[in-house]
Amino acid sequence: MKWRRWVLVLCMLLGLSAPGWVSAQEEVVINPAEPLIIGLDPTFAPYGYEENGEMKGFDIEIAAEVFDEMGMEYKFQPIDWGMKEQELYNGNIDMIWNGYSVSPERKQQVAFSKPYIEGRVGILVREDSDIRTKADLAGKVVATQEGSSQLEAIQADEAFIESIGELVTFSSFNEVLAELESGRADAIVIAELVTRYYFTQNGQGEHYRMLEEDFGVTETAVGFRKSDTAFVEEFDAALDKVMASDAYDESYNRWFAEIGGDSSESQSRDYWGPLFEGLKTTIFFFVVTLVLSIPLGLLIALLEQSGPRWFKAVVQVYVYIFRGSPLLLQLMIIYFGLPFIGFTPDRVESALFTMVINYAAYLVEIFRGGLNSIPEGQYEALRVLSIDRWTGLRRVIIPQLWKIVMPSVGNEVISLVKDTSLVYILGLNELLKAGRALSTQYASLVPYLNVGIIYLVFTGIVTLCLRYIERRIQD
Repeated sequence: MKWRRWVLVLCMLLGLSAPGWVSAQEEVVINPAEPLIIGLDPTFAPYGYEENGEMKGFDIEIAAEVFDEMGMEYKFQPIDWGMKEQELYNGNIDMIWNGYSVSPERKQQVAFSKPYIEGRVGILVREDSDIRTKADLAGKVVATQEGSSQLEAIQADEAFIESIGELVTFSSFNEVLAELESGRADAIVIAELVTRYYFTQNGQGEHYRMLEEDFGVTETAVGFRKSDTAFVEEFDAALDKVMASDAYDESYNRWFAEIGGDSSESQSRDYWGPLFEGLKTTIFFFVVTLVLSIPLGLLIALLEQSGPRWFKAVVQVYVYIFRGSPLLLQLMIIYFGLPFIGFTPDRVESALFTMVINYAAYLVEIFRGGLNSIPEGQYEALRVLSIDRWTGLRRVIIPQLWKIVMPSVGNEVISLVKDTSLVYILGLNELLKAGRALSTQYASLVPYLNVGIIYLVFTGIVTLCLRYIERRIQD
């Protein structure tokens, strides 16, 4: 029974938040005959990031050395960092390797390799600040990155949490640093190694000061499924050899130089090239979703109008579900939930399927409203003139329908331009994600401004096209 499958999917998804969810697919193991798939956040410089289609960073270079030592092929798979453990246990990736800090909570979910780097969790303030110690932060605003090991370190210090005025979290280091720069935060808690890279990139290190007190030292390692412990032992042996080599020291000094050190990475900055690559993905999802969802929505609305009561009830449930829940949640359920019942669509298939049925649900309601606004007398006239239903729809009803619904359809089309950015959750490198990667890579907010300009130009072109179509329909 299909309904039983869907109940199973819902149960599995609800179980994702339970502590023991990872046990559901522990039988998935690394296949040494196939290239290893390394999951990473392609925006997390200096550990691993994408530049002009090429992966760069400290972890990228160490991975090359380790798998050369092991004689194994590998490839990188961009993922959304917030879904990394789900990606691992769904079998979409074989390991998590991207500045992945070791913590007691994560040890319950994954098998860690030996740590290959460690760094201090520090407190950064402005250079002119009077704050010298943790105690000086009593009643002050402190910011850090959400979902980070720094946040876990703060939360573990209950006395500190109770003493400060407010703890604010942001999705990226750039946003955290901007909060300190603007004066809205009095201090930020950050990984010292990452801070070195940022200040080497933007040359603003002299404006800030690191307190002597800190939240301890965190270790960084590679995360595997707990069912891959045999592979982890082999991996650790190769990692030990690499860490003892000159190649490791050269990479470390290149990516984590002291503040003020030389950085060849800052010599050329290409903001637009990667953004236009991301724009191609955005346009692809916009066009395909638009082309498929409009006829699907119209067809369902027409079938509902003349269909039996049970069919109308099914359509109403479909519309209720997809209009009543966030598109982001639907993307996560389709991509991460379907593998539990034996369907494993890839990232592009999952994103397209979800966006098409989501937008078709909205369009069904728009077309249904348009059909209901056409006087019943016109349908009766078609029957009196013995014109069959589909000929009447094609030549009389639908031309009128377009004139009625075009403004509402236009609003949905504009919304679709912006909603394409949600496919980032599946690790797809669309325009906004490309901007975020550049912002992290160059320690600058300028890429976000460029992304805004591209979206405005894109939306402007779409608006002009819609107005042209609307004028042609009204003529």
